Amino acid sequence: MRQLIYTMHFRGQASPSAEHPKVLRTASSGTSCTLETVVNSAGVETTLHPAAGDLAFLESEVRLAGGDAFEGQGVLTFGDEGEHELRFATVHPGHLGPTGVSGLMAGSVSWHVKGGTGRFESATGLITSTFTLSDSGDVSEYQCGLIFLAD
Repeated sequence: MRQLIYTMHFRGQASPSAEHPKVLRTASSGTSCTLETVVNSAGVETTLHPAAGDLAFLESEVRLAGGDAFEGQGVLTFGDEGEHELRFATVHPGHLGPTGVSGLMAGSVSWHVKGGTGRFESATGLITSTFTLSDSGDVSEYQCGLIFLAD
């Protein structure tokens, strides 16, 4: 198996399901980028720099499980052609709670990769995500993936 690591920033919208008020659907996209992290006297600073390449598209559906917990699944598509998809589901319930900033919640979740299509057909691995969700449904999500691909 070959190891692939990625880090991306996705932006998009979340909206409640018309059928189930405790289900949120998200749709977002992320651009190709490079990540620069510098440790200095101020602590740590990170900058995302645009890079040449296609977009990635993220769609997920999560069920609010009470309190600050949620569970769900989703699909991550790399490239405009849509032929390389990763499917994923929660490892354990994710966390979503207040930030102290009015109108903004923050969360984190670990996703287990459940295969996909194209180069990800037999993929396994983990994706970690930290994100914010505004009262108006704006989502800003940072992902780091550790993916194992069949040779």
